[in-house]
Amino acid sequence: MKRRSLAPWLVALVCLGPFAAALLIYYGPFATWLPQLPGSRELLREPVALPQQWRSAGERPWQLVYATMSPCEQQCLTHLGRLRQVQLALGRDANRVQRAAWHAGGLPIADPELTSQALDDEVGRGVVEALGAERLRSGRVFVVNPRGWVILSYPPDVEQKELLRDLERLLSGSDA
Repeated sequence: MKRRSLAPWLVALVCLGPFAAALLIYYGPFATWLPQLPGSRELLREPVALPQQWRSAGERPWQLVYATMSPCEQQCLTHLGRLRQVQLALGRDANRVQRAAWHAGGLPIADPELTSQALDDEVGRGVVEALGAERLRSGRVFVVNPRGWVILSYPPDVEQKELLRDLERLLSGSDA
């Protein structure tokens, strides 16, 4: 009786075993116990495209947006100041990020580097509907990629270190 060699089976197990284990972990019922990234970010399940009118012409930077359904008052100005500090902390990459404010009513500051969009006109109501009015009632910070897709959401009082760390990661992996 011929004895079969185990070598081909061992080679197949070594080569295909990690791939099979990764598929099982990724698609299996184990995702609930996998560790989550620390922090308060929310990765939008379905990214939201910005209206064409709200996209930057020419070179498209990343956007760091503070959005609120209420008129921009002192608390809004505080959040916008924190976003400016995060942008400045990016150092040489600061010019790759543009700050924006999406608000209802007027904006009480005149900052030439700040892009302002109204949420109370027809185009703005479409953005509110796409992002969810409940998110925008108390204000949110959003990250918009260079292609004009809203991809991340944060509470308005997000730690600046967390936001800075995420932006640095996004910018390091992006050529835009």
